[in-house]
Amino acid sequence: MTVMAHAAAGVVAAYVIQRAAHQPFHLGVAGLAALLSGLPDLDLLWGWWRRRRAGGEGHNPHHALWTHTPLFWGIWGLCLAWAFHLPVALVLGLALVHLLLDSLGTDDGIMWLWPWRRRQYALWPRDLHTAGVRGLAFYRRYYRQPLFLALELSLLVLAGAVVAHELVSIP
Repeated sequence: MTVMAHAAAGVVAAYVIQRAAHQPFHLGVAGLAALLSGLPDLDLLWGWWRRRRAGGEGHNPHHALWTHTPLFWGIWGLCLAWAFHLPVALVLGLALVHLLLDSLGTDDGIMWLWPWRRRQYALWPRDLHTAGVRGLAFYRRYYRQPLFLALELSLLVLAGAVVAHELVSIP
């Protein structure tokens, strides 16, 4: 999934989590959710560094790192929630939604069962990075997949509706 899809999914997930917990949802929570939903992708930098150190180019293997696993984000999410006084359900929920999206909209998936298994699991995997496709060519190939296009547009529309609802309800 793209950065925009992760941010939009974060806003929608935060809205659902906050409402289910009978907690207030406002634009500050929406902004925080958009930022927190991208945290699992900070390992892109480590993946980039590892790939460069090995002299390689091409696809960033950050989904194959232990930093992109549910166990890591369960522990790290609890630490973040405690350190910044954030709702645990919100932090863990946003990390889980991110990992779910990375299992849907990728060709490699994530290691759901790490450390017991290093196998990566993906739903509807597509061969998106063949022949070293990167940058704009990658996004052209990605958005030609009807499932991914529909999912990303749906998330953007839902997030827009949530934000619009909050803007209208400001006194």
